[in-house]
Amino acid sequence: MAGTAWDVFEQRMHELADIGSALGLLGWDQQTMTPPKGHGPRGQVVSTLSAIYHERLVDPRYGEAIEQVAADEASLDDARRAMVRLARHDRDRATRVPTDLVRALAEQTSRTHQAWEAARHASDYSIYRPELEQVVALTRQKADALGHDGERYDALLEDYEPGMRVARLEPLLGGLRDALVPFVGRLLERPAPDDAFLHLAYPDADQWTFSLELLHALGFDFEAGRQDRSTHPFTGGPGPLDVRLTTRIFPDFFPSCVFSTIHEAGHGLYEQGMPPALQRTPAGQAPSLGAHESQSRFWENVVGRSTPFWEWALPRAQALFPTQLAGVDPARMAAAVCKVQRSPIRVEADEATYNLHILVRFELELALLRDELAVADLPGAWRERYVEIVGYEPKDDVEGVMQDIHWSGGSIGYFPTYTLGNLYAAALAERMADDLDIAAHVRAGEFAPILAWLRREVHAKAHLQTAEELMHGITGRPLGHDAFMRYLEGKYGELYGL
Repeated sequence: MAGTAWDVFEQRMHELADIGSALGLLGWDQQTMTPPKGHGPRGQVVSTLSAIYHERLVDPRYGEAIEQVAADEASLDDARRAMVRLARHDRDRATRVPTDLVRALAEQTSRTHQAWEAARHASDYSIYRPELEQVVALTRQKADALGHDGERYDALLEDYEPGMRVARLEPLLGGLRDALVPFVGRLLERPAPDDAFLHLAYPDADQWTFSLELLHALGFDFEAGRQDRSTHPFTGGPGPLDVRLTTRIFPDFFPSCVFSTIHEAGHGLYEQGMPPALQRTPAGQAPSLGAHESQSRFWENVVGRSTPFWEWALPRAQALFPTQLAGVDPARMAAAVCKVQRSPIRVEADEATYNLHILVRFELELALLRDELAVADLPGAWRERYVEIVGYEPKDDVEGVMQDIHWSGGSIGYFPTYTLGNLYAAALAERMADDLDIAAHVRAGEFAPILAWLRREVHAKAHLQTAEELMHGITGRPLGHDAFMRYLEGKYGELYGL
């Protein structure tokens, strides 16, 4: 292998990673700290950096360096082969998208995010609609530029779940829907647990204190990260040594902050667990968003929404909220935070109905990309599908079509990765149970052995394989919904006495 070629390749690879880190920090700041008048200038900065990133990525000299090092593949170790493979994949896709379109999307998504915030505040979809129309139009252009076999959605899925296609995803989600709908129906026939105590007044400062205690206990490294607040909880930032979590606090609903924090902690722990040797390379990241979501779902649901977790956590919560949680025991707490109900908000949904919320978004996104649905008609289509699939009619567009941040950022094709993450998380939990007594560790507040298992089996392997190869290698099973349904049936069967 020519040392000069690798040096050129590595220098550009690191440069791209550094620009990506800067964009990650700006994105976090835009959703947490940027003042209202700063959104316009911030959008220009993001647009300029996005264009520079794109120009560096499509530079013919980078392409030549990739091909030169790839020609000597036999001399490369697994990590370097993965770097070359992923760099070629990313560059091949980028060369198909004009720089002007990259810049236009960056500028438009900044405007659209600002419009989304304003529209939610005013409960007025008309503020959001024209900006979202531009995002959807530009996203269609991007999909067509990337190329596809008649299904624009496939071109976008590749950004989030490499290798996944609509032809495979539709039957996978359809099979899950067929299993979930009757199961949810059985649960809803049972008496619902009492969760009134979760809707009392919970002081903001004490919720924040509890969230930080949870992060410390789970193993989040505050010397390599921090937590702030945002309208929609997310994990971002520059990279593994500077991971930015956000949560949100509702003064009259305790679980929101708790599970937003645990969920984002799962993402953050994954980021902090990336191998140092792979940092500043395309191999030093999760192989897909579904894989990333498997970590947040595992911590939030398998761990956090369990009776053993509340055997450990409840005394700590009661020390902060003695009146609100008086007389509540761990079993009652677990039943309350797992309450199954037809509800409007995806991020607050229970595990049994959550994926039905994803099905709505997946169907709407497909229709938008197929030119079968206009942005102006989204609110009505949303309501119709929520009634049909979730069994709930949103009371307004804030509760409905404007509840998620994703479309304002151009992240169309993202939503199915949440369900894939649920499927992967359940399969990982089954496999982990062969090696660890998960409940015993959680009950004792011993989260380090669980994190160590995930670090060894998942985090350390970063993006050396595809997500499906990684998960199949760990679990020994192909992607499917069987493990997830076994998890739900065991957990909720016990909680609801089925």
